[in-house]
Amino acid sequence: MKTFVLVWNPAKWPFDKYKEALKDIQELGQHIRDWSCVSKKIKSGDAVLLKKTGKGLRGIVASGTAKSEPYQNRHWAKDKTGLSKQFVRVGFDRMADYTQGQILQVDDKVDFGFVPQASGCVLDDVKAEILMSRFHAYISAPIITPVVTIHTIKKRVEISARLRWQILDRDAHKCWSCGKSPPEVKLHVDHLISQSDWRARYGSLLTSQKIEGKLYANVNDQMNLRAACSDCNLGKSSKTAHPPVKL
Repeated sequence: MKTFVLVWNPAKWPFDKYKEALKDIQELGQHIRDWSCVSKKIKSGDAVLLKKTGKGLRGIVASGTAKSEPYQNRHWAKDKTGLSKQFVRVGFDRMADYTQGQILQVDDKVDFGFVPQASGCVLDDVKAEILMSRFHAYISAPIITPVVTIHTIKKRVEISARLRWQILDRDAHKCWSCGKSPPEVKLHVDHLISQSDWRARYGSLLTSQKIEGKLYANVNDQMNLRAACSDCNLGKSSKTAHPPVKL
């Protein structure tokens, strides 16, 4: 008996009956379904491990056995209607609820000896036995893995169409630097304190700042915006414009 690694990326295929699968295993002892598999060597009775890939938690979420030989059926992807793909019927007998933080995290190169890219990679017998034992032990007493959200710092904040119109209307549709107006020039809305300068000084583009005794809501506060023609705006680039701001 061999052990094969099946892979699953929720971003590509949602497994919308995951909760039903958990219930089937609890009540019936297994959940049977078809799974795509590139290997032609998998046989009925072979062991399988299901690895979740993609964003968020990644690792082993299910184990079971193959219930059929490989066979062809229609492709699971909606954008590949009319195409076929190879599948194998699988009976999952243990499954972690990854939506609740249950997952056996693994190191691909250490635990598998390779990085699984497609369903149906065969595991070394020794590694397979160790992984299967680890997953079964984990399922009997799952440890919850917290989902960590990494907040990224915005590099730019867009100016809405409404705010753009308000600034152009306030500035009489004239460049604050050279005084030109359409159709002679194309107008932009420019930041006096550039976004890169604001981010370097204050960290966040979205938090309020008190500058020269005045409270700015964020980098897109109207006090920090001016109508500027394309030449003046592009010429200024990311520099902070006059009037200067003392910090």
